[in-house]
Amino acid sequence: APPPSAPAASAANPPASAPAWSVTAQAIDMPPGIYQGAYSARAQRLYITSAIGRPPVKESRLLAFDPTSLRVVASATPPLQASRADGQVQAVYGLTAEDDRNQIWTTNTRSGSVAVYRQSDLSLIKQFPDDATPHARDVLVDAARHRAYVSSPAANVIHVFDSATLQPLPGITLTGAGEAPKPMSLALDADHQRLYAVSLNTAEVFAIDTATGRQAARYPVPGAQGASGIAIDSQTQRIYVAAQKSGDLTVLDARDGRVLHHQATGAGALNVAFDPVHRLAYVANRGAGTVTVMDEHGAIQAQVDTGSAPNHIALDAQGTAWVTVKQGKNDPRGDRLVRIEAHR
Repeated sequence: APPPSAPAASAANPPASAPAWSVTAQAIDMPPGIYQGAYSARAQRLYITSAIGRPPVKESRLLAFDPTSLRVVASATPPLQASRADGQVQAVYGLTAEDDRNQIWTTNTRSGSVAVYRQSDLSLIKQFPDDATPHARDVLVDAARHRAYVSSPAANVIHVFDSATLQPLPGITLTGAGEAPKPMSLALDADHQRLYAVSLNTAEVFAIDTATGRQAARYPVPGAQGASGIAIDSQTQRIYVAAQKSGDLTVLDARDGRVLHHQATGAGALNVAFDPVHRLAYVANRGAGTVTVMDEHGAIQAQVDTGSAPNHIALDAQGTAWVTVKQGKNDPRGDRLVRIEAHR
């Protein structure tokens, strides 16, 4: 992969009232088609997926990015999709870093599959069969229980794999109040043995007991339309839900589902990440081309102009937010990584 260009400054717009935090933002040019990112504390690298175009997708890469040099230091191309004869590759979209086993799990959305790569050299460890996880979106690993969880908005099931043996396990069926839910993002609270999923079509949060593998609770998210992003603060047991169509963030109490805060953030609020170091939430507003920075009390600290379509947010061990920005319409400021740092 070609190295990114020299970083360019990106302005952060503060709210009208004086915030407790200030932020600085820096943009780094990246190879085309970047999608999601995941930080590995073990490798001290940010891993990034990229996929270009619609089927047949022939260009896709798994990238390793050095946060110190701000450069792509390694790249791997997924294998061809064996079930097709049109040259489509097993394009990578979602991912998570599993440090205990030196692994990276990716979702292959177009083929409805998942794959496992080695962190150290990006070599492929295992490619699961097509349609193992229809329209696979997000993946998370519970290292303590050796479980990989994959969401699929095409079905009301969280797919489960053994991350040690790399074998599929029985899935977890989600049951809502009405129509079948379509799970999008996932969030893991390992300390309280809970996996959380948010439903796109029913504006609900589902809590799964990771010890039993069963649905433990279901909470409605009032006013949310097109809920797609979710994050968890394990310390206070607060759930953060971003909703695309309503362009907002709702904070729930994970113990009883009470709504604690509700805040408009911007058009197309797609994903959210919670930073336990500075205790800040970051919301990627894909339609607005901004990232909202909010404190744990629901007060907006900054609106960062990222340009184009901010898609996903990964946090490193120091609490730095790394935003993958896709190529938006009529805006050349896509295919880049924006680093956001918070300061008192």
